[in-house]
Amino acid sequence: MIAGIEGSVVRRGADYVVLNVGGVHYKATVAPQTLAGLESDRVQLATYLYVREDALQLYGFASVEEEELFEEVLAVSGIGPKSALALVGSMAPSALRQAIQAGSVDVLKRVPGIGAKTAQRLILELKGKLAPGVAEIAPTGSPEAELAEALNALGYSPAETASALGYLKGLDLPLEERLRRALRFFASSYADGEPPEP
Repeated sequence: MIAGIEGSVVRRGADYVVLNVGGVHYKATVAPQTLAGLESDRVQLATYLYVREDALQLYGFASVEEEELFEEVLAVSGIGPKSALALVGSMAPSALRQAIQAGSVDVLKRVPGIGAKTAQRLILELKGKLAPGVAEIAPTGSPEAELAEALNALGYSPAETASALGYLKGLDLPLEERLRRALRFFASSYADGEPPEP
């Protein structure tokens, strides 16, 4: 699985970008918003490799959080990669999660290619199942945001970070201690399925 690529921009199209990664050119399909955000000549994308019998298609995202949400949307029956990309690229991950959790068919229908039936299916299959995004539980400048940044630097995904932040919510401890407890949370293997006490 190609989880991400970093390289210099060779060319851009209406819905894709080609990156030179160590002499190998990778073409990644991206949402218009992602394409517009690629302002420098050297960029980094989180990616998802979609495999079919007759093709391999690489999809690119501005963040790991967007890529993970793309996978969750893609798992819904009847949703293909183009529709999943349109959904993820149409609004911020937190806004898309909120629309699904609130059952907002009208908001989802505004996305090109998403009709009422597809929007209802998304809500039915994903409502209550989407992990909260880091931005939703770690506002900028908060102690939680500091911990999220530290976990991100250690390579933990947004979903893993969000679970750790939820686990440690409400604890008034120094960053180092919260980080230690978060790592213990990740490392724990518990027979009864319950995490250790924070």
